[in-house]
Amino acid sequence: MATNNAVNTTLSGQSGTGSFAGTTSPSFTTPVLGTPTSGNLANCTGVIHTVTKQSFTGNGTYTPTSGMQYCVIECWGAGGGGGGSANSGAGGLAVGSGGGAGGYSRTVATAATVGASQTVTIGTLGTGGSAGANPGNAGTATSVGSICVANGGGGGPTSAAGAAGGTGATAGTGDIAATGATGSPGTTTVLANASGSAGNGANSPLGGGGNGRGTQGTGNAATGFGAGGGGGASANAGGTAAGGNGTAGFVFITEYT
Repeated sequence: MATNNAVNTTLSGQSGTGSFAGTTSPSFTTPVLGTPTSGNLANCTGVIHTVTKQSFTGNGTYTPTSGMQYCVIECWGAGGGGGGSANSGAGGLAVGSGGGAGGYSRTVATAATVGASQTVTIGTLGTGGSAGANPGNAGTATSVGSICVANGGGGGPTSAAGAAGGTGATAGTGDIAATGATGSPGTTTVLANASGSAGNGANSPLGGGGNGRGTQGTGNAATGFGAGGGGGASANAGGTAAGGNGTAGFVFITEYT
């Protein structure tokens, strides 16, 4: 004998009821779905849907796009210059070391944190040491107000084979604050005629370090952003030589509205 059993169904918060009567199929009232409200996918209310990008290669002002809710700010500090070289002796080689790379910082900031605007300062590249026993100059920091700061790389030392390269930038300010890479030292090998090369500048995520000179001449400049310059070299009493320049800093901002 069949028994009567109450049957309940639930769909999106609405319910219908029915019952088994003997061997007949259950009968249900039709559930009624509620009307979509704010927050449901049907309305997409409050969902971030627009991305805007701003970049800076020179000093300026960051003014948020209207409706910006939050942004990701990325800063790269400037690279240091390569070391210059004193005049080598006859049959000798004198070299400078490579400059260090600038650091990298990343910060997620809300519209309230940014406010109406923030001052953008792009790190100035470190120039190479002038011809002679002169170290390279350090790059300077890149910043967006005090919210995000990436420090500059150090200049390469001068005319000392085996001397350490220019120091990489120290960590700055940000949710992520990374140091920069260190430039490479110059090397020489004393044979009948000295051989070797000046130090290479350090690479950055956005640029290549300048190569150090292996023969008489000025160190090569870095490319891109935030990399170190190469060291200069003097060969066989060929005269003094300058180091190569590093590269400037950079700012990239991704906005979400």
